[in-house]
This record gives sequence, C-alpha cells and structure tokens, in this order.
Amino acid sequence: MVAGCAEGTLTSIDVTLNNVFMDTVMDIAPRRPIQWRLAVKALVGLGQDTTRTDHVFTIISALSGNTLERTYQAFKKTAHGQRLLREKPDLMALLSDTEWLKSLPEGSLGREYLTFMTEGKLSAGGLVDAQDAGVDPNRDLDLDPARRYVADRLRDMHDLWHVLTEYGCDDTGEIANLWFSVGQFGNPGMAFIAFFGMVDGMSHAGVPWARYCIRAYVRGLRAAPLISEPIEEMLSLPIDEARRRLRVRPSRQVHPEGNRRGYRRDGKLGALAA
Repeated sequence: MVAGCAEGTLTSIDVTLNNVFMDTVMDIAPRRPIQWRLAVKALVGLGQDTTRTDHVFTIISALSGNTLERTYQAFKKTAHGQRLLREKPDLMALLSDTEWLKSLPEGSLGREYLTFMTEGKLSAGGLVDAQDAGVDPNRDLDLDPARRYVADRLRDMHDLWHVLTEYGCDDTGEIANLWFSVGQFGNPGMAFIAFFGMVDGMSHAGVPWARYCIRAYVRGLRAAPLISEPIEEMLSLPIDEARRRLRVRPSRQVHPEGNRRGYRRDGKLGALAA
C-alpha cells in the first residue's frame, strides 16, 4: 500500500514510475464482490430484449470481480500505457468529432469507424448513456483518476473493436465481439453473456457458430492488448495497416467460411451472411 494512504481509501497522489508521472492509489484496489443474482436477472432481461445494452453493463459490473484491476496493472506496466496515463488523450472526444473523422483518408480506420457508426445509427456517447442506465452495484466505488481512465477507455474502444474485427452491430456481431473481448482481457461478465449467446445461437446455426465464437476468442487472445495501444494515432492509417500493427488477424483468415450476421429476434443468431 502507498505510504500516507489510510487502509481501504482511494486517495490519489503523484508518484514516479520509470520517470513517468501518473496518478495512482494503493498498489492493489479492493476486489469487487460477485453478484450472481443481479447478473442472472439482467441476463433474463437481455434475452427478452437484446437491444437493452444497459443490461449488458449490469452483467459486466456484477461479475467483473478484479478484472479492471488486472487490466489496470497490466496497462501501467507497458511503455504505451505509461504514456497514455501521463498524457490521458481523450479518445471519446476524437470519436465524437464527426467532421474530423470525415477529413481522414478513405479506407482509414477512422473513416471505417465513421461508416460503421453511421450505418448502425450509433453514437460514440451511446455506450456512456447505456452504462449510466444500467444497475451498477459498484457505482459508489470511487475510482482514482488512473483507474477511471482505463475503465473509460475500455468502454470507449468497444465500437473500434467492431470495426477492426468486422463483427457487425447486430446480435451475432455483438456476441462475436464479446468473445474477442474475453480473449483480450478475460472479463467474467462478458464471458457469461458470450457463452449463453453461443449456446443460444447453436439452436439456429449449430456447431459452426460455436466454432466461429471460439475463433473470435482466440483472435482476441493473440492480438496486441488493444487497451494499451495508442489507437488514437492509428485512426488515420489504412485499416489493414492498423490491423497489422495491432496483430488483429484479417477476417478472411480467421473465418474462411465468411462472416456471420443476424438478429436473435429473426431466428438468425449466428447465421452465415448471405
């Protein structure tokens, strides 16, 4: 524990790590309790209406345990992570700047992101609203600025991961993106949703859908840890170059049978795209 901090508090001080100044707190933050009852209740609600992203955030928060802490500890050990914690670039501000995104080269990561958001009628701040609407059992936990930055960055990168992986914004794409995310940082709440999404989809698409999900997981596992990569600096790059730098394997290699698309309400969860 950092000297001068009372046990169990989250008071921020400045420390030097490898000559990099950053806000920090105690060495290890308290573990968050697992709340299965709340998670199951939210899963039932999500099954009734898969557009309720607030239920997704409730499940993730209820089952996250020490996922954020593990992610934060890994983040701050990387050179890029240390720089990000020092400079704290505002990814949400960039992704919300439609005019700036339009000015980027055709075929760049940023332009492909803008196309994805426009076609899906999504907004960069939509996930913030959904998170605020969810039942968060950890809402009263006062995160220090460094951990809050990492937590917000994870949320704000979600749709960029859709673009990098080519997993759509329909139910099928969301489940695949969750499996990719579990490969990235092993969140039990995401794994909980992803598992039931895989099982549910097998009633429509069979074993090939399960294989697709597992490949999405391995894809995330083998990619660079995206949370600590300077993705702000890659938005102007051709998307294939951004994928190469981030070690996100192209879809044609991961899913040679093609991408899958479809909504649960249409009985097409996990269906192979036409």
